Amino acid sequence: MKKTIRQLREERGESTMQLADVLGVTLQDIHELEQGIAGPSVERLRRLTKHFGVRDDDIDLEPGHSASLGEQLGDALTP
Repeated sequence: MKKTIRQLREERGESTMQLADVLGVTLQDIHELEQGIAGPSVERLRRLTKHFGVRDDDIDLEPGHSASLGEQLGDALTP
């Protein structure tokens, strides 16, 4: 199941400032990423996946988006 950047960050016990430092971005950038206002660049997405130890398709970049039934079933069936 996909997780938002905020969920991944909170699971690690990191603050927004700590994640901003890791990515080399501002707090505003983290806020926009976590709210789905802006998506990460390819380089930032690569850093996020490396930092959190996940694949890029494991990150929900649209936290306000409600998954369709097909997406939910696909997530449930994906090992």
